[in-house]
Amino acid sequence: MLEASSALARAKAFTSSQLKIEEAPDFSLLQYAGSDKDLKKVLGKLPVSGKIQNGLMRISPTQIYLLSSHSRESGKDAPKSGGHDASGVFITELSSSRTRIQISGAPARDLLAKCAPIDFHTSQFKPGSFVMTGMHHVPVLIHCLDADTFHIYVMRTFALSIWEHITDAALEYA
Repeated sequence: MLEASSALARAKAFTSSQLKIEEAPDFSLLQYAGSDKDLKKVLGKLPVSGKIQNGLMRISPTQIYLLSSHSRESGKDAPKSGGHDASGVFITELSSSRTRIQISGAPARDLLAKCAPIDFHTSQFKPGSFVMTGMHHVPVLIHCLDADTFHIYVMRTFALSIWEHITDAALEYA
């Protein structure tokens, strides 16, 4: 049987007195896609774009990510992935196709500004904010947890490349 392993199993951890870059496993990420009306029926109040609300992230007018901090356990109340029901909402499990990288420390914003075309220093990028952008020609979602801690969600197939890009940019903090 094929055994799942981390996409960053070969990655070398980065830790310095100022900055820490590590994999942050054990999360669940579901994508809900449908009309605004159908999404409201299934999820209730929808978040505004760019702000996380009760684990919900609106990434486009017709797509919402549901993020939880632990791997989803299968159960009778768990939403079914891979299709839709009478609600008209499509649900797709994204957890196994994404890797989450955590960057923490005082220079985290400076590091991210070197890696992605976003101004992380503005007062608009507060804890609870997120942005979908590109990093090293790869689409990523960057979520601000607090003033100095960020999660980067990247497709598993590009995780090692993004890891190396970030840790190379972080060498000045070593």
